[in-house]
Amino acid sequence: MVLGKNLGTAKGESVIIETWPHTLEYARAFVEETRRLGAVPTLLYEDEPAWWRAVEAKNFRPFAKLSKAEKAAVAKADVYVHFFGPEDQVRLSALPSGIREKPFAWNEEWYDAAHKGNLRGVRMSIGLVPDGLAEKFGMTGDELREKLAKAGAADTAKMARKGAKLRKLVEKGAELHLRHSNGTDLTFQLKGVHARADVGIVDAAARKRRYGVLTNNPTGLLMVAVDKANATGKFVSNRAVYDLVSARRFTDTVLSFEGGKLAHRKFGDGAKEFEEAFAKGGKGREALSYFSIGLNPEGNEAAPAEDTEEGAVLISVGNNTFAGGSNKAKMRGFAMVAGADIEVDGKTIVAGGRIR
Repeated sequence: MVLGKNLGTAKGESVIIETWPHTLEYARAFVEETRRLGAVPTLLYEDEPAWWRAVEAKNFRPFAKLSKAEKAAVAKADVYVHFFGPEDQVRLSALPSGIREKPFAWNEEWYDAAHKGNLRGVRMSIGLVPDGLAEKFGMTGDELREKLAKAGAADTAKMARKGAKLRKLVEKGAELHLRHSNGTDLTFQLKGVHARADVGIVDAAARKRRYGVLTNNPTGLLMVAVDKANATGKFVSNRAVYDLVSARRFTDTVLSFEGGKLAHRKFGDGAKEFEEAFAKGGKGREALSYFSIGLNPEGNEAAPAEDTEEGAVLISVGNNTFAGGSNKAKMRGFAMVAGADIEVDGKTIVAGGRIR
């Protein structure tokens, strides 16, 4: 699905597969599949113990840029498969923010090279959920990785058709009404939304975006930035939202909006993290600014792609520039409900969590 259908790997093309020790088994399968398709693989290996020794020694200079060899390889490759690492995500999340970013300082240079070569590629999220992190989310590593594998193999063509239909309805609509028997009853305006469907295909339109040369696996969602939502009503979550950076999850969230601003809020897990971010959020932090609708039939609790669950609605207050919006608040706060009904201008587009 990933190499053949999503990325359209053709005979004779050059495919780079980047791995860490904990994802080597998956990378090996991608090497074999690349050859089966008649393409030519190159495996890049990052050694975790050596990586951590450099971080411990604060030897960050070699991380500041790509090597000439890797930069040339990225610029010349046709397809790129990236398995996330390091494995110890719990340890990584515990690093001070000023340190945590330093080992990845080469990232922007990588994208420069990728755009130069018109690359198409994928980030494999299965590398982000080792046993230790999965356990923090209440699952075993095997359980969560199996969820990601199933969601990552979902039919792209079907998700693309659903996404295109929903995007058209949302972009042309004036008002969205979200309801669920759990107490969710939220209405907001759709004027001037920025919408796009992400289903795992890297096409010409995607490659025009700065980070569009890489898609995520798994994926499958309609992403919508809303700059003038003027939200009114209540949103009650029934799905957890997972934050890999803090290794936390947000549960039992209730967000109430009055006059377009967040008026009341309540959390089960994650209250402390939200309040700390909200206190520093600045202008725009109270506004409902983003929502997504999942398109993936296998996305249920497949963290960090839990928002891809078919028909599930994730909303956020605060910053939405990542999705093309204009809200530049310094925080985002998410909540998600599954199994709801969605109407646009009185027309039902999702009923009981199923896309019509």
